[in-house]
Amino acid sequence: MAVLEVESADAWEDVVSSCFVPLNCLGFESAFHGRMEHAALDAGLSVSLVTTSGTSAERSSRLAAHAGSDDLHLSLQRSATGLVCAGGQRVAVRSGSVSVYATDAPYYLDYSSPGQQQLIVQVSRSSLGLPRDLLDAARRRLAVPGSAAARTLFGFVAGQVPSLGRDGPVREGPVAGLTVPDLPGVARDLAVAMLRSSFATAPVLPETPDGLRVTVLDFVRANAADPTLDVDGIARRHYVSRRRLYDLFEALGTTPGEHLRTVRLRAAAERLADPVDARTVADIAYACGFDDATTFTRAFRRAYAVTPRDFRASAFCAANLAAP
Repeated sequence: MAVLEVESADAWEDVVSSCFVPLNCLGFESAFHGRMEHAALDAGLSVSLVTTSGTSAERSSRLAAHAGSDDLHLSLQRSATGLVCAGGQRVAVRSGSVSVYATDAPYYLDYSSPGQQQLIVQVSRSSLGLPRDLLDAARRRLAVPGSAAARTLFGFVAGQVPSLGRDGPVREGPVAGLTVPDLPGVARDLAVAMLRSSFATAPVLPETPDGLRVTVLDFVRANAADPTLDVDGIARRHYVSRRRLYDLFEALGTTPGEHLRTVRLRAAAERLADPVDARTVADIAYACGFDDATTFTRAFRRAYAVTPRDFRASAFCAANLAAP
């Protein structure tokens, strides 16, 4: 993986042109600083985390006409605001917005406000196996509606920057600790699900077992605080049988119920260790998806070998000792 940091306009134009496609950088904030974390997963797929103090750039008609690829940029705006323009359309972006534009067509990016950060998946359109009319519709619309599929895709690839490797465990994001043998395949599968779901009224699921597993894990993480969520609910949401769901978790050495409980307990432990969180143990248990404080205490003690109350006292004591 390449990590490049520059302090000048000319150097930044070289960086973005080498990592993506040739661009003309048009404007820069004073005292410009840019950082690019870029990793190629394979010949037709890369992931980049782009952080700048503010700039604007264009892919001119001349540059687009000489494009040597059919890549799409799937871009998540992580901080600040901006503007994406292509095909006569313009879309304002803010934190959480997802935009889609093609490198073989002209576009203009206004990321001039300070504190910019984008997480970008650059992928060959032909490698996605999607109908041309769907890809063209996504390009014309520019924006992808917020969805669980978008959250899953970008949460997954975020775990690959800067800890990316062809094989190995994801160290960050919603599926931390998950070993994924085929990172490019899963990323493409999740990208296809995101693009399809943006035009569908019902959730669109990945087709590969690894992609589905990542999606289920992200769903559990995002919804574990719901006390009504159970194994049957997880299976229904993903249109699979209980047996199929158990098969997915068997590869992780656990069961769906055990994983759900672990996610809830981990969230509770984080809150108990937070000196700012003044809620009672029972209130934290309910907020993390447990509907009974006694059951929570028993489960917490089995997992952490102490009661929630003692865990909180120990965390506060450690924080006080560490304070200057």
